[in-house]
Amino acid sequence: MAVLRPAERARGRCRAGVAHLTGWPLWSIPRPLRAYLLGTDLFTAAIIIFAMVAAQWRPSQLLIFIGLLTCGIVAIEATRSVAEVHGTVARDLQSVWYLAIAIALPPVYAMLAPIPLAGYRLLRVRRGLVYKRVFSNATLSLAYGAASVAFRIIRGSQTGPEPGSGTHVLAWTATVAACAVIGWIVNNSLLLVAIRISDKEARFRDLFGNRESITADLLEMSLAISLTLVVAINPILMALALPSVILCRRYLMRSQQVAQTRVDASTGLLNPRSWQREAEVEFVRAVRTSTPLAVAMVDIDDFRSVQESAGDDVASQLRRDVASMLAEQVRDQDLIGIFGAREFAILFPCTSVADAKRMSERLRDRIAGESIAIESGSQAGFVFRLTVSIGIAVMNESRRALTELIGAADSALGVARKTGWNKICLETESVELAD
Repeated sequence: MAVLRPAERARGRCRAGVAHLTGWPLWSIPRPLRAYLLGTDLFTAAIIIFAMVAAQWRPSQLLIFIGLLTCGIVAIEATRSVAEVHGTVARDLQSVWYLAIAIALPPVYAMLAPIPLAGYRLLRVRRGLVYKRVFSNATLSLAYGAASVAFRIIRGSQTGPEPGSGTHVLAWTATVAACAVIGWIVNNSLLLVAIRISDKEARFRDLFGNRESITADLLEMSLAISLTLVVAINPILMALALPSVILCRRYLMRSQQVAQTRVDASTGLLNPRSWQREAEVEFVRAVRTSTPLAVAMVDIDDFRSVQESAGDDVASQLRRDVASMLAEQVRDQDLIGIFGAREFAILFPCTSVADAKRMSERLRDRIAGESIAIESGSQAGFVFRLTVSIGIAVMNESRRALTELIGAADSALGVARKTGWNKICLETESVELAD
């Protein structure tokens, strides 16, 4: 049996350590994104170290800090069994505690707060990639450190450290709300830059500006301001806010799970079941109010040949990019979903046949005018140009079911495919051609 010398064993351990470090998921992401994440983390670490050196530590402040962190840990434990939805912006309500710390304590505490909570979360929950967690908490440190500094600047000229009473408490609360908005802007701006570097097609509106996100942010901000007011009156009262935060956190996490079941994971559009269910609601509303309604069935031309020649991975990217282009062109009130391997369904509420045709022409021209570059795999760099065919049907007095409307649009789509690609066909045209 060979005996390794101490130097050889040390070299072996060193090589194993290097192999472990180079195997981290962080090194597999694109270089610009990696540079931005690491740069933000290092900048945050430098700011925290500077703040710690300059801070004047007081036992009473440490007790409040520990109390609020304990509440945050209890909230994590109480919702640990609820799975997070990947690919979405997490709503863990931890900023409720961060804002209270930022207002009640000096800025150094606000910048330190995400570190123990992130460590506990990684220890107990163990979901998600570590580098994402580290970056997310770096943005929180910067965001609520900025909010804490802003509060002290505004407080010096407008309000005092305590809420007071009468009109003073209103001014104090408004100041806290303004600082909460500052923290929200800084945090989401840093996150958006990372998302845009990773995906240049990502839109702020889809991530942070939709109705669900705005509602969740307002709920979180309201809880944070209320808790901050309670802590400013008497820190012991923070325990009264804990049950409300836990219940709201469970509600938001459950609602994210429910919302995720509505969409197709590969395209982000409504899946067939969800689209039909929501389209049925719009159809019934249109029948009751006697308002126009149209359905368009969209098919990617010759997609099967593309899939057979280019492979499933390329076909998946093409399908995803076409879905993204379609979603960009429809209105907020329109319903768009997948309807098979290469088909999409769009419901246009309060839309006449002329308007439906005009909007469908815009969709068709958008797809035909866009080149799609393959991003990865053996065919990376290849460029595809796709076209779509569209069939349109509108609701009328003889059509009293959504399935009939879908069937008419699908028949029109069949005629469009038979008579040439990159074409739009109305149901009336399909009937004339059939006759």
